[in-house]
Amino acid sequence: MKELSGWGRFPKIQTKEIIPQFESELFEILQLNKSYIPRGNGRSYGDSAINKSLTINLTRMNRFLEWNNESGELIAESGVLIADIVDTFLPRGWCLHVTPGTKFVTLGGAIACDVHGKNHHKEGSFGNHVNWIEIVNEKNEVIRCSPEENSEIFQWTIGGMGLTGVIIRCSLKLKKVESGWIKQKKIVNSNLNETLRSFYENQDATYSVAWMDCLSSGTSFGRSILMLGEHAKENELNTKSVLYPKRKNQKFTMPFDAPSFLLNNFTVSLFNKLYFNLSQNNQSSYVNWDTFFYPLDSIGDWNRMYGESGFFQFQCLLSSKLSKKGYTKILSTIQNKSSGSFLAVLKYFGSGNGNLSFPKEGFSLALDFKASKKNIEVGKELSDVVNDLGGSFYLAKDAILKDYQFNPNLNEDEFLKYRNISMNSEQSIRLKL
Repeated sequence: MKELSGWGRFPKIQTKEIIPQFESELFEILQLNKSYIPRGNGRSYGDSAINKSLTINLTRMNRFLEWNNESGELIAESGVLIADIVDTFLPRGWCLHVTPGTKFVTLGGAIACDVHGKNHHKEGSFGNHVNWIEIVNEKNEVIRCSPEENSEIFQWTIGGMGLTGVIIRCSLKLKKVESGWIKQKKIVNSNLNETLRSFYENQDATYSVAWMDCLSSGTSFGRSILMLGEHAKENELNTKSVLYPKRKNQKFTMPFDAPSFLLNNFTVSLFNKLYFNLSQNNQSSYVNWDTFFYPLDSIGDWNRMYGESGFFQFQCLLSSKLSKKGYTKILSTIQNKSSGSFLAVLKYFGSGNGNLSFPKEGFSLALDFKASKKNIEVGKELSDVVNDLGGSFYLAKDAILKDYQFNPNLNEDEFLKYRNISMNSEQSIRLKL
């Protein structure tokens, strides 16, 4: 038995873990076990990729299979990391259409969670750029599904949290870029109204994301730094610039679990003020791809900053119409409960994708909380606010939702047609999915 957790290190669960390297090994494992869940690199935050009986780690099934340099089609096994794709194909002028905030995610995990990036309003989620997926169903048959072939399974697999079958390989589309640099622009917003309006006024930007000061109050309530980005063209760059810079080395690795007393409203508030003030400088610049897309990857084991007990992320989505009302309530609750978050990230989403996928039209807010009894209660209170306004939750980040709080508004009978009954995570059991 082995203790596993998600990236949040909460909850920690004892499980049997098996790591197959080849399909033949995987099939043998599936035939011998009645309850399991596949797992990638463990970057989902909670218990969505852990099964107490058996967790199947697919990180060794990580081979590139085919590449077409004309069309940008890549066929690869599900254990391939996004980092491997970037390192291999960006120097050739190709990048992912959509990438999450860490490059240490597997393809299988990206599909199962239907991850999104800073450009959902423009290019949708990860699943929008998948040509086809091959999964192993409950009969241990390999099924290929796509928008045209076995389309129902495809729609339930994209964002289906690994509950329809084990993803073993996929085909995805990459896009051509002229450099590995991003032209970044920062816009300072004084309050929540300005923040929301700024997203609308900059909808034409390819990438947009706002860091929010979740503890600012009064006339500064909901103030933010909106960061916009565009892929830099070759003729825009200094002739001395390396067109496709390599991945940055980690500047620092957290060597130990931070003492729990370091995270409190005073330190979070101080950090937020410093970050807001410093971010007002250098409002237009060229930054390399690693800095723009994966800022936290530069700190090794940064999840240890929340202490031994770990942390959970609360990420929700509200429609554009109700975002101001909802996020006013959420930020006010955080302040009243003295539960500040270092991370408060707002994104604007376009229309949705898979049946269980998180992204839909509206604004998404992500907040990180130390996993304390008090903060878990605050998280449940925030969940009720979201539910009352008809919002949704990102299961890739969830560790605390109760089954009555998760209401994806899906046709359960239809879902059960494609759900693999052998595949159960601790999250799916908790939420009665």
